[in-house]
Amino acid sequence: MEKSIFGGNEEFNSTKYCFSFKWGSEGTGDGQFLRPHDVNFDSKGKVYVTDRDRNDIQKFTQNGTFITKWGSEGEKPGQFKIPYSIEIDSSDNIFVVDRGNDRIQKFNENGTFVQQWDRPEKVNGSDQEFASPEDMVIDRESGAIYITDTGNERVVKVDGNFSYLLEWGSVSEDSNESGKFDHPHGIDVDSKGYVYVNELENPRIQKFLENGTFVKQWGSEGKGPGQFTPLLEHLEVDNKQDMIYMVDGALNPRIQVFDTDGNFMTSIGTKGNGDGELSKPEHVNIDSSGNVYVVDRGNQRMQVFSPC
Repeated sequence: MEKSIFGGNEEFNSTKYCFSFKWGSEGTGDGQFLRPHDVNFDSKGKVYVTDRDRNDIQKFTQNGTFITKWGSEGEKPGQFKIPYSIEIDSSDNIFVVDRGNDRIQKFNENGTFVQQWDRPEKVNGSDQEFASPEDMVIDRESGAIYITDTGNERVVKVDGNFSYLLEWGSVSEDSNESGKFDHPHGIDVDSKGYVYVNELENPRIQKFLENGTFVKQWGSEGKGPGQFTPLLEHLEVDNKQDMIYMVDGALNPRIQVFDTDGNFMTSIGTKGNGDGELSKPEHVNIDSSGNVYVVDRGNQRMQVFSPC
């Protein structure tokens, strides 16, 4: 069968992607999903997927074979109420943004609970509790952690012990206001330490220095290259190439790829339920070989695209 090829901006000689494989179906059994949301990898290449309706984390091999799971609905350590995003450090500690419980939980690679935080520990700054946090990223170079504290319309920067370093942002009254937010949603950092934030309600990506100083923004509302539709989902930075993968969600399901200056490079996926087609995608991540894993939430599955 001929492979479906997606995107590729010839001006930049960018990579094209082909559908590779998929796994998952709707249900509560092992390897099934109810509302998968985020995906990440440990140092051994194992794949972790959060499910916000099952309130659990599932662990798979790189090809989607189920290994184990943990979590249930609740407020106790190791339980979840809308486990939103997942981040994994260089020691394979797993951090889950437990949005409905306004906290971040830490686990070892086997799913054993280690610690939790419901606020940035105060150091010459705010000790305000997290309010519906949605995403976090660990800067592997500095060790700093950035969190989209969505209910407080801010980005919070903490150290590895969750001690407060700084914050920036406030409610955006205008979609073009730089450094402000309307539902800050996804966050990631590139190899140089620049921080990228997208918002659910604003069709743009903002770029900041590590101290929160605004650098630039790009995007507008629409369905063309470099444009976004409302209810924009999450972004991910591939640090090997410093490329930004942005999930343009339910209204125009696709993954757009940009360089760190905001230049459009390529697009992955189209609307539908066939191979290489997407429905309400939510998160994306890139493994060490450059394969793109997409949380195809509307189709209750994971899809993987490979360079071709």
